[in-house]
Order: sequence, then structure tokens, then C-alpha cells
Amino acid sequence: NMARRCSSFLAVAALCTLAIWGLTSLMVPCFVVAPSAVDKQKLDMPQPERVAVLAAAAAWLPEAAHAANNGYALQQLFSAIFVIGLGPAVLFWIYFNKPELL
Repeated sequence: NMARRCSSFLAVAALCTLAIWGLTSLMVPCFVVAPSAVDKQKLDMPQPERVAVLAAAAAWLPEAAHAANNGYALQQLFSAIFVIGLGPAVLFWIYFNKPELL
């Protein structure tokens, strides 16, 4: 009998080790120092400019409210699969099995 090859097992083990190492490096606790009063004053934006920035952001992405609606996205996906995939399939079935309907 030939010896069993274990290279795929070693590759999977190495890949899992790298994935776990990568995920643990993302979870390292870090400490961020709060900004000082001088830095807060530098970052403070007057109210009219803040309103202008928010209005520009809202105008830039008008459909952002629908981005979190996953149900609508799934409905669009399944409708596209139906129209693109099943529509021609039904037409072929009718063409070859019930041509009198055409």
C-alpha cells in the first residue's frame, strides 16, 4: 500500500493557525488617550459648517437608508435569479413540450 499523503492536512492546519493568529491580533486591547482641551477646540466645527457637511453627505448618498435593509436586497437577488434563469427555462420547456401555447 502507498503511504497516505498529508500535505493537505498540513496546509489546512497552517491556514487555520494563520487565521487564528490574525484574528487574535485584531483583538489586542489598545488604549487611546483622550484629546486635550486644545485639540478639542481645533476639531470643533461651527454649526453652519456642520450642517453643510451633513447636508452634503446626505445628498451624496441618497440611498444610504436602504443599505441596511437586507430583506429588500435578498428579494432583488431572488427576483433577478428568477427572471434571468427561470424565464428562459420555462420558455424552452414550452417550446419543446407545448409548442401550441406559443
